[in-house]
Amino acid sequence: MFLKLFVYPLLTIKLNSSMQFKIPKRFISFSFVGISGIVVNSAILYYAKEYLYVPVSIASLIAIQIAIFNNFFWNHRFTWTDREMKGFQAIRTGLIRFTLVSWIAGGLNWIILLLLHHYVGIYYMLANLIAILIASVLNYLLNDLWTFRHRGIEEE
Repeated sequence: MFLKLFVYPLLTIKLNSSMQFKIPKRFISFSFVGISGIVVNSAILYYAKEYLYVPVSIASLIAIQIAIFNNFFWNHRFTWTDREMKGFQAIRTGLIRFTLVSWIAGGLNWIILLLLHHYVGIYYMLANLIAILIASVLNYLLNDLWTFRHRGIEEE
């Protein structure tokens, strides 16, 4: 309800009186879920690196996987509600697909993080946020086209 009343209208950019550029509502919901994933990812990364003394390369992998579980749950509940998975088998398959897609995007995230941190010298937390932003577009597209795609009669 909050998104519908306050966020979606703000993200419609009027180019002129007859033309508008609209960010898809599903991508906006995906982005809000992604923000929760960023918080989870960043908290786990920071805690593992600073308190458990896990190297950034390993701490990042742990943080990504925990954020994947968080994001699947919220995306299933809020982003793709019109394509809801029903039953244990469908949810399990969806989680497996979501995890695979997320690891593809997460792999890109990890590579960008390491490149920016080790070779460009950007602080690891900032490098992580930049990497997340870049990888999120790929993550959205693959999940929309594969994980949460419209189910045909033969798949139901």
